[in-house]
Amino acid sequence: MKISLLALPDQQKTIFSKKYFERLRKQGELKIYDRENYDDRAYLLDFVKGSDVIITTWGSPKMEKDILDACPALKAVLHAAGSVKPIVSDEFIARNIKITNSACAIGEGVAETALAFAISACKGFYTLNEDTTNQLWQENIRTRVKDFYDITVGVISGGYVGRHMVKLLKNFHVDILMYDPILSKEQIAEIGAQKVELDELMSRSDVVTIHAPSIPATDNMINKDNLKLMMDGAVLINTARGSVINEADLIEELKTGRIFACIDVTNPEPPAKDNELRFMKNVILTPHIAGTVSNGLRRIALHVCEELERLVSGEKMRAEVDLSQLSKLA
Repeated sequence: MKISLLALPDQQKTIFSKKYFERLRKQGELKIYDRENYDDRAYLLDFVKGSDVIITTWGSPKMEKDILDACPALKAVLHAAGSVKPIVSDEFIARNIKITNSACAIGEGVAETALAFAISACKGFYTLNEDTTNQLWQENIRTRVKDFYDITVGVISGGYVGRHMVKLLKNFHVDILMYDPILSKEQIAEIGAQKVELDELMSRSDVVTIHAPSIPATDNMINKDNLKLMMDGAVLINTARGSVINEADLIEELKTGRIFACIDVTNPEPPAKDNELRFMKNVILTPHIAGTVSNGLRRIALHVCEELERLVSGEKMRAEVDLSQLSKLA
């Protein structure tokens, strides 16, 4: 098995480490890209020549015809990143080569961040911290604290992140709703949630957590029409993509003071320096940190190793992408 890692040196350091390189080498001969860019096409083609498996990541070259011709026995591309769209070509699709992404590994960190937002916002950590800074103590706990117990959490989308979110929520005594127009009632029940339509989820949930992909169908999916359905004191969390929320509508709803928002993604990023979300007391705004940012990137390396091991042993890979559904994927 010839394995070619098409990642630049800086990415190799942040995503992989010695122990993961050693684990990959147990499955075959590992070649690690050793230049600072992909500008020298001849060198690149020589590097991938004869590969059985290519490991790609953010910024890796698209799998064009010349690369594929250099490795005619290519069995799979293991993408050590989220969306495979930047590296997939029409030629790649035509050859029916297997490809996996690492969205499930990244999604674990996203879901954990969303859960942290949910618990801390319900418990009033952010606003009560301001109180104690201002020399108050327990004056506002009755109105600002909601224990993470016997409440309803609405999960928007049943993809990798939404599924992991439900898995985490099963450790708490909460009711879980899910909106996903593609999944059936039975499929959502199998995940561990109750299927509802979006408006019902927005109106019934103490916490709404968004995990939908950024595709045309989800643009401005959360807007003034459904934001006004949220109950007083509810928490809105977005760790997905900024395009899913109509930001102007969200700002107007937040101005009423009825809801609290934890926002990790905006559209565009970064938000303008005078963006009102930066200054609102009922908003926590973080700089797109929900996924894998630092040591969490090692989740991706582990996932790639496990996928390679599945491929070599003849098992179905966990995150194989159905390229016929590419337009529906993030």
